Amino acid sequence: MKKEKKQFPYNAKTSFGVTGVSIINIIASAFMSNYFLLYLTDYANLGVLGATIAPTILLIGRVVDAVNDPLQGWIMDNAKPRKFGKYRFFTLISMVLTLISICFLYSIPNGIKTNVVMLFIWVLFFYLMYDMGASFFAVTPIIQSFGSDHVHRSKLMMYHRLLAVFVGAVFSMFLMMVNAVNAKVGNFGKSFSITTFIVCIIAFAISITCLMMFKEGGNHEEDAKSQENNKVGLKDFKEVFTKNKAFLVHFIGQICRGMVFALAGVAGMYYVKWAYCANLTTGVVDFKQFGLYSAIGAISSMLPMLISAMISPLLAKKLGSSVKLLNLGCYITFVATLGLFVLQILGILRMSYWINFTLTFIYSFGNGLCFVPAQTMWMECIDYNKHISGKGMGGIISTLSTFLGKAQAAIGTLITGLVLGAVGYVVDSATGNYVGDLSRIPSMLTWFMVASGLIPAIFSALSVIIYKFYPVGVVNKMEQASKLNI
Repeated sequence: MKKEKKQFPYNAKTSFGVTGVSIINIIASAFMSNYFLLYLTDYANLGVLGATIAPTILLIGRVVDAVNDPLQGWIMDNAKPRKFGKYRFFTLISMVLTLISICFLYSIPNGIKTNVVMLFIWVLFFYLMYDMGASFFAVTPIIQSFGSDHVHRSKLMMYHRLLAVFVGAVFSMFLMMVNAVNAKVGNFGKSFSITTFIVCIIAFAISITCLMMFKEGGNHEEDAKSQENNKVGLKDFKEVFTKNKAFLVHFIGQICRGMVFALAGVAGMYYVKWAYCANLTTGVVDFKQFGLYSAIGAISSMLPMLISAMISPLLAKKLGSSVKLLNLGCYITFVATLGLFVLQILGILRMSYWINFTLTFIYSFGNGLCFVPAQTMWMECIDYNKHISGKGMGGIISTLSTFLGKAQAAIGTLITGLVLGAVGYVVDSATGNYVGDLSRIPSMLTWFMVASGLIPAIFSALSVIIYKFYPVGVVNKMEQASKLNI
């Protein structure tokens, strides 16, 4: 008997497209969370100036985001539905802005570097362009538009996580790619920029292709009529925080949980570079070893995330709720990140890279368990809002979740930048070697581990406490009612 072909939105083409469209967003996010500060300090030859500019830019960016992100969400929610898809249209805009901003942000001309004012304007302009592009990336409301089937949503978010792991594994070779390009170019700064441009163009081409493979859910004509009668106003935005308990708890919970990943990623990379790949008596870096350890470190992060993503839907079903799975992940990250900090204080962590590798592996597994439930809970927040007000407000809720991610990445970079500024961090962009006060590096490593170990452990514990207030029962009843078409 011929197997019945699955219809939209359960067909393979839709699943593949709505998953692959995120590639440019994943790549850009990796650049901003892992390499923004590193590029300014080590590859753009800005040293302490880079460590000073980055926190300032990030602070301005978050102030702008506090107004701009909700505004962009409001624009998306109030935009007229179109056959191409309302949220698909804004996702297309997001992809174009992201491509342009990342390519130029990581390719600062030498003439700009010599003028502090022009340098600041250049970095700020393209950073804000990236911010705007990230906020218009609306895959969450697109998936929410496919229907309230929790299992289907979990599967799609699992595919997103698997893709992120795969792309992350490839992206982990980025510094090795830079080293390969540098063998021809002979300048690490230029090699970094060239490699960035190539990677972003490839990611953009794939994402555009995937965007054209699926359509948005809902009925175009009915949505247009509903749009006229349900315009989103300031009162509705306020009620997201005052009446949508699911959103309020999840928003606060994600403030804490997101900081775990943001801090561990940025400070952790600097720790590996100077603890295991540099001669602290000369400041000379073994870039082959750093490239290798960066790749191995990415594997230690990506492989457990791959495993956790694959088992997350099953665990969520067995535990009975997304919140329980989220808390399990937080318990695991608490143990691993606290272990990193304690071993650094005891002087054990610096003795072997493989100790760091092992604890990072455990931390990454716990963090990976949190991804699928966290994303499906944002969709539950949209459902909950529609339940209490008749308005899903997917654009605003999506941009607020994006705002959190950007704010957390900024704080992780800010804290690391403060440490670098305090020790007078200076690296020659041509050779990549340290030319600052070498005697201050050991204390710098300890502060890196405060940022990537102790503070994340505290936030993991706080997250578990906050999610005790999530309205699990109400969400489950809403899902059951939806299945019965009540």
